[in-house]
This record gives sequence, C-alpha cells and structure tokens, in this order.
Amino acid sequence: MSLFVFAASLLGSGLVTWLALLGCRRFGVYDIPNERSSHKKITPRGGGVGIYAVVLIGIAWLCFAKSLDPAVSLALLLGGGVVVLVGLADDLRGLPVLVRLPAHLAASALGSFFILKPLLTFGPAANAALIGLASFFVAWALNIYNFMDGIDGIAGVQGAFAGLALLLGSAVFGTRFGFPGASLLGILLLGSCLGFLLWNWHPAKIFMGDAASGFLGFTIGCLTLACLVRNYSSFFTWLIVLGVFAADSSVTLVVRILRGQKFYQAHRLHAYQHLAQRYGSHAKVSGGVVLICLLWLLPMAWLSVEKSEFAGWIMAGALSPLIAAAIRLRAGRDPART
Repeated sequence: MSLFVFAASLLGSGLVTWLALLGCRRFGVYDIPNERSSHKKITPRGGGVGIYAVVLIGIAWLCFAKSLDPAVSLALLLGGGVVVLVGLADDLRGLPVLVRLPAHLAASALGSFFILKPLLTFGPAANAALIGLASFFVAWALNIYNFMDGIDGIAGVQGAFAGLALLLGSAVFGTRFGFPGASLLGILLLGSCLGFLLWNWHPAKIFMGDAASGFLGFTIGCLTLACLVRNYSSFFTWLIVLGVFAADSSVTLVVRILRGQKFYQAHRLHAYQHLAQRYGSHAKVSGGVVLICLLWLLPMAWLSVEKSEFAGWIMAGALSPLIAAAIRLRAGRDPART
C-alpha cells in the first residue's frame, strides 16, 4: 500500500501541476516580478494545487479506509480547506492582511480543536487558552511558510522533508513519534511535493502560490500538535524538522520589527534570498537546504526522539548554527547597507 500511495501522489501531483501550468497560461494567471521579487521572469503561479489537491483527496481516502487518525483527518480536511480557499482568493485577487490573518487564525483554531480534543478536560477557560496557544503556533507555521516561499524549489523541498521525517519517524519510533496512519500521510506529503518539484525546480516553470504554501505550513503545524498529544518531546522534534524555515523567518521577522519596518509586507530580505542573489542561483540555495535537512536536521531530529529527555537542548543545538548563519547573512536587512 505504501508504494501505491507514493506512486499515486507523485504522479498525481506532477499531472495536476502540469494541468495547472496549462490553465495558468490559458487564463493569464501569472506572477509579475517587482522590486521585492527574487525572480526576473513572468511565471505562472498556483501550481501548488498539485500538492493540496492530492493530499486532501488522499487524506479523505485514508480516513474512509480507516487508515488515518480521524482527528488529524478532520483537522487537515476542514482547517486545511479554509486555508486553501483563503490562499486561492489571495492568489487570484489579493487579500489585505486584516482579512488573511483572522481567516488563518480561525482555520488554525479549527484544526487545533480537533487534534487537541482528547486534552480538553481542564474547564472552559483553560481549554480556550490551550486552543488559543495551539492556534497561534499553527498560524505561525502557516505564515512562516508563506514568507519562505520566495525562490524556486525551497518550499517544495521543506514540504518533502517534512513528509520524509514523518514517514521515517513513525516507521522507526511508532507511536513514540507519530499517530495512526502517520507513515501514509508522510508518504502523501513526500510524493506530492516531489511531483510538484518536477515543475518548480530552477528554472521554475510554475510557482506554488499562497494557497499551497499556506496549506503546507498549516499541515506541518497540525502534525506537530498531533505528535505533541502523544509525546511531548515531538514538539521540539518538529521545530528541528522546520529548522531552516524557523531560523531564517524568525530572525528576519525580529530584525524587521526592531527596525520599525512593516514586517507583514512582501520583501526579499531573508537570508536565503540574500544567498540566491549572492550566488545568482536558486538551485544552489535550494540544493543547500536539501543537504542541511538530510545531513544535519534529520539526524538531530532522530536524536531528539531517541534521547527525548534532552529534546529541548538538542533542538537548541540544531537551530543555533542556522540562527547564527541567518544573522551573519544579515537576514532582515539589505546586505548592501550597514
């Protein structure tokens, strides 16, 4: 079954992305470069439909077959569906932040409620506080994913790595890391992101779009909560898995806030964008992220589960060099200025 799910998600995502490319060209759905872009060529956008369509259909099928945790299924189908609809509206017409943010928080609260339902036994006030805290985290994961989707391949790589981590973690550690059906969900994420990357690797033929980047961030946030319900060290493990995005986006956000900039506006001041400009290659930067994920973050994530009593310290050790690199690369600042 695992091989079938992988092949179906890979081929399905690749096919849907290709169809999206044809549709974008037919109806003129393009990303127009501006001063904040890391691209110079007008490129179709919205190809991430190959990811969320395949993942959502796969989740529904796995849930119907009773192969996936029902709480996770509902969280991703309902909350993820809201995120996709909001993202599509933003991709096609543009939405102000005062509309996007409340919608993201509402979707995050919906997903958090279903996943944390077994823990909601503390009374109304405490339950509301727990859901609020969880919703903030999921919305954070969602938005940093949107922030980091700025060069060819990088968002697809992070999504594929999250799927791989879920697959390997649940296969090796079982319920110490995952939940019922976690490995199949990991395969869905891995296959669908790889299928999309066939069209998005540099030079990208189509971009992901906010609907898919938001969906991936939301999904990773919900996966973190799903693991957290069963094993508290998994929270630190998932921060390690999200390490490149978490370090770069967090440093960039803090620096921009401290400098009084409008942190919610699009820009190209992330560390990875500085690197892409420095080397003149998106592929080198996204390829470097692949190496960091596989050679550094994956072993550290494994260690955080194996030595769960030290998971917080392991997370700090895993993210520290990434945070230092982001600071060194002047994340949040123009590298040409002081």
